[in-house]
Amino acid sequence: MKRIARPALIPALMIGICAGGWAAREAMANELRAPRPGKTYAWSLEADTLGRSPAHASVFGGTWTVEADSADSASARFIRQSQDDDGLVFHYLGFTRPILEDFDLSARFRILSGEIDPTAGLLFQMDPKGRNGYLVRASGRTNELVFHYFLSGKRRDVRMAKIAPLTPGTWHTISLSRRKSVLRVSFDGTERMMVRDERYSRGTVGLWTEDDTVVDFADLTATAR
Repeated sequence: MKRIARPALIPALMIGICAGGWAAREAMANELRAPRPGKTYAWSLEADTLGRSPAHASVFGGTWTVEADSADSASARFIRQSQDDDGLVFHYLGFTRPILEDFDLSARFRILSGEIDPTAGLLFQMDPKGRNGYLVRASGRTNELVFHYFLSGKRRDVRMAKIAPLTPGTWHTISLSRRKSVLRVSFDGTERMMVRDERYSRGTVGLWTEDDTVVDFADLTATAR
């Protein structure tokens, strides 16, 4: 019996699948690629839903919500960590993008309450599981800036620098910069420490607090360098 030739649907379908797979791989590659130098990311939170955690973020302990403060025009929206009694020592949130290598990074924070160690900090060059990377935090118990690195979820001290006591409800700013292996840390506009470290060279950023601290974060900004 003579077979009737059918249109070449399978090759066309395969082309479509391959094209779709290529597009997906390309999108993933773009997501993992460090942004061009000079590109700035600013978390305005205007598109986020109030009372819920910010978009494109993973929560590693704590209760993180986007809030509005009509009485403070300088910080119309901010991120609050409000959990103070879940028994966890560390409460932190990591954004899934961008992935940064050299960078400038800053955020403002105000500690509202905390008895054990009122603390606020910035995470940077973290892995997606939140177990490896760096942390700089301001401790209200010791009145210090503390530079840490994480290895498999365990925190290690690198350097400490004295700061003025943290007054509850007062906004402060932590700023960071990285150029190759040199990291500089500023607090309220004054450089407090310089660290040389090559453990991690790229990753995401995030926000940190611990114990029973209730804290607000605002004006998170990152620029690729």
